Amino acid sequence: MNILDIHINEGYKAMVDGSLVYHRGFGERPGTVSDVDAPLSMSPHVFTAPGEVVASRTYPLNAPPPPLGRPAPLDKDPDNPGEYLARRGYWASYFPDRTLIAETGSVIRIRVHNHLAQPHELRFHTAGPSRGDESTRPIAPGASYLLEFGAPPPGTYLFSDPGNEPVERTLGLYGALVVIDPANAWRLFPGGTEFERQWLWLCHDVDPVWARIAARGQTVNPASTPAVPRYFTINGYSGFQSLAVTTNEEFNERREQDTLPSGLPRETDVRNFSASPREGAIRTGQLMRMVNAGVVDHQLHYHGNHVWTVRVNGDDFPREGGSVNPDGDVVLQHWEDTVQLTPLDRKESLLPVRRPPDVVDDVWDARAADWRYPMHCHAEPSQTAAGGLYPGGLVADWVLAEDPIPESGLPETVEDGHHKYRSQVEFASDQPHEGSPETEFLQRPDLSMEFDFFNKTLKIPNGPEIEFWSFESGKSGRGLPAPLLRLTEGKLFHGTIKPSKRVHTIHWHGIEPDPRNDGVGHTSYEVSGHYTYQWRTDVGVIGNPNRGSAGTYFYHCHVNTPLHVQMGMFGPIIIDPPVSDPPPTRGMRRHSVGGPLYDIATETLIAPYSIDPRWHELNHAVGLSGDDAGLNRFEPKHFLLLGGTVANRPTGDRIWAVSSMRANVVREGVAPTLVRMVNVDYFPTRTRFLDSKGEPAEIAELIAHDGRPFWNTPAPDGPAVHPSLAGQPLLTSVLRSGAAEKFDFLLRPPAKGTYKIAIDFLHWVTGEVQATRTVTVDAS
Repeated sequence: MNILDIHINEGYKAMVDGSLVYHRGFGERPGTVSDVDAPLSMSPHVFTAPGEVVASRTYPLNAPPPPLGRPAPLDKDPDNPGEYLARRGYWASYFPDRTLIAETGSVIRIRVHNHLAQPHELRFHTAGPSRGDESTRPIAPGASYLLEFGAPPPGTYLFSDPGNEPVERTLGLYGALVVIDPANAWRLFPGGTEFERQWLWLCHDVDPVWARIAARGQTVNPASTPAVPRYFTINGYSGFQSLAVTTNEEFNERREQDTLPSGLPRETDVRNFSASPREGAIRTGQLMRMVNAGVVDHQLHYHGNHVWTVRVNGDDFPREGGSVNPDGDVVLQHWEDTVQLTPLDRKESLLPVRRPPDVVDDVWDARAADWRYPMHCHAEPSQTAAGGLYPGGLVADWVLAEDPIPESGLPETVEDGHHKYRSQVEFASDQPHEGSPETEFLQRPDLSMEFDFFNKTLKIPNGPEIEFWSFESGKSGRGLPAPLLRLTEGKLFHGTIKPSKRVHTIHWHGIEPDPRNDGVGHTSYEVSGHYTYQWRTDVGVIGNPNRGSAGTYFYHCHVNTPLHVQMGMFGPIIIDPPVSDPPPTRGMRRHSVGGPLYDIATETLIAPYSIDPRWHELNHAVGLSGDDAGLNRFEPKHFLLLGGTVANRPTGDRIWAVSSMRANVVREGVAPTLVRMVNVDYFPTRTRFLDSKGEPAEIAELIAHDGRPFWNTPAPDGPAVHPSLAGQPLLTSVLRSGAAEKFDFLLRPPAKGTYKIAIDFLHWVTGEVQATRTVTVDAS
């Protein structure tokens, strides 16, 4: 009988800044706290259907691993110049440490040995036959326990020690179980999403205060000592380590293999991930398995491509007949650029690995190098380490490759051109700077704006005066949020940044151009003089869920981002569809190509935003050189709802905030009111829609998320349909939103009267309501 032995150990682990922090972990050999390299995690192992336990970083076991983790294509795509056909059912995938893989039909046998002075447990969450847990129960010090159970259905599962929840998990006792049907090894489940290869991301948070208490043999009390994580990891690493830009090439190669997605561009159609234009080829992307083993709410934001989310916590999203669950989450396959993961959440999404839709043609045609895009958590304190050192937290990159890597790998003499760093301090304090770089292939714009930096003291509504940094443009005045950028699909845009003080960038969050125009320092540069960003938004096609950019976005500075965004360096973006033929009735506009109509006069922006006054007294570059700026501690004292009626934004030096609005009761000739919600806070929010008595009212119809419409996609070769047009509107009385998420919804009050939109600001660890702000809705 093949059994995997797992040992519960303790020891010290170096964080990204070199600090040693006490950890506990599931190791594959015994260890002691005094070990220099304590065994605190296990390497990946596979439980096979025939009953073997195989140590392997890759799966399927008989499939070739892709060089540097990057799958080489089958061939060029004859129908799409510059793109490639992926190999179907060919490449193995790499998995990180702390991963167990089980084939369908296997029996998982694990003997757990507890080497610590307290009882500990190994629990596989919702892995039981009826979606219950499989557990050793508490194991006494010095004792062992044999856990045996059949592999659950294909999917992604979390295992941990649930003792003193969430303390033991936070100390390092966690991992993931991935169950795969060997007969469908390149599908999420039989008949489900097909992919080229897959990735597993384990998110985790480290609290050194809890660690010090545990190291003394004492019990952590989360109530009296609330969690304040100081380090944030993905697959066990942070910052320059998780980005594979260290001077240790062997270490970097492992991260390229198991953490940093990469691939050649291809056409991916979310209606049909099994599309096969020829034998052995497939047009699909790469599966992202995301697991939050941490203690805080994480928001995984992808630059360059949106992802298509297909499953949450073991529940497959439908392609039609969607709904909103009681927690306020949409239950329908949909696009996201920011994926919310609350603690213990598991989500699976498909990264399409496609040409970024908003890149200018000339730039794309001249591409002669890999394009590197960030993925990072947008709950911005998670981007720090030791209170600063941005970007030193939960961050990764993904690469849109320019050329295939030969199966034999790169020649030793070939360098990838990416700068390497000796420490996180060096990486954080030495980001690439440019004075006034030229815009490549500069063209005549359809719309241009200048974004000048300013700093100014502004009065908070019903609060004190606080210093803000932001952008001004033309006659906008020095206000908050920064000026609205609004343009039409297909139009060429120029945005010129003039920092005037230190270095800044503009990242167009959710817009997807080339890296040079994406506005991220470590994948391009930070600007000290001026730079003109250039991009052209994608044009929608009726019935095609893969095309179009009409929706709601925002822009923000991506330099020392946790501080600069909190200081106010952000503004809204609205992309409109081209005017349809025939045009809408006067006073109405379509939300997107083929999408619903709304009333222009009552269109409203709502942007939840909270303020920690301590942060507003800090220096521009605080924390980058390793000093503890406390940027992992976001403790807001003021809570605002920025925005108001879009058509009537006031100018001047002021904070634009909303507390009341108008909404239409839909009737002949009167379109509904559209609300564009942008969460520019760092913590999650819950939005409740209430009637005049304060009771929940299903008056919000969700129509878009993260700049993309919701779609019904019932047929692999048929047109997609907006849910409302299919008679399946996504109506709700509650909506959950994490940091940097964007939702567009139509208000549909059934009758004249007063309604309310109540927005609860939630703490990212406890989920407790910190404050509630309300918008009174006058329906007429």
